[in-house]
Amino acid sequence: MSLKRILGVMLASRMAGRGRRRGGLGNAALLGGLGGRGLRGKAGVAALGYMAYQAYRDHQSRQRASGSTAHAASSPKSSSGLGGIFDQISEALGGEARASSETPDPAHKQAAEEMSDDHALLLIRAMIAAAHADGNLTMDERQRISGQLDEAEASADERRLMATEIENPKPLDTLLAQVNDHDTAVEFYLASRAAVDSETEANRAYLTLLRNRLGITEEEAREAEELAP
Repeated sequence: MSLKRILGVMLASRMAGRGRRRGGLGNAALLGGLGGRGLRGKAGVAALGYMAYQAYRDHQSRQRASGSTAHAASSPKSSSGLGGIFDQISEALGGEARASSETPDPAHKQAAEEMSDDHALLLIRAMIAAAHADGNLTMDERQRISGQLDEAEASADERRLMATEIENPKPLDTLLAQVNDHDTAVEFYLASRAAVDSETEANRAYLTLLRNRLGITEEEAREAEELAP
């Protein structure tokens, strides 16, 4: 299985979709390659950034291969389709030319390659648990996840696994028992933050609960907000 590919698409599409509503892409730094201090300097967070960025690049490659890039550029962007979301990422990076010059650091690629599928599954489960925080998943949310699986070219086995996870989200206590260090805690929180907006009271309460349970500092929470607005 390649759950890392699915995780990358989920991160990219969720963050880009919310960034568009805010009139910008707060996660452009994440998608263009992370570096520096704070969360941006953590290998695990950089790995997530690389996977999200690679999801965008793979989408662009498929568009070019199918000859659909010109059509996408001349057609109105869909407000819900992943194609439109990835177009927003392209705009945030300054278009294809700039994207080509913003290849992530090789260390980020290595960190992504070294991430296990078990670790990726933990973060996918974190996103699913967060999505369930304000109640059951809506039909729109289910269709969005279906689109993400299509974008990731998920196999039949991967789709069955995701269907099982979505219908039977793991209890938070079960997931947190697998968070054995602070770096993983930060990744867990960032993935959860990417999965939800903070506009509902239930989501805000869930994120506050996660911060307390994971030991996320105020500074780390602010940075996560910048990366996953």
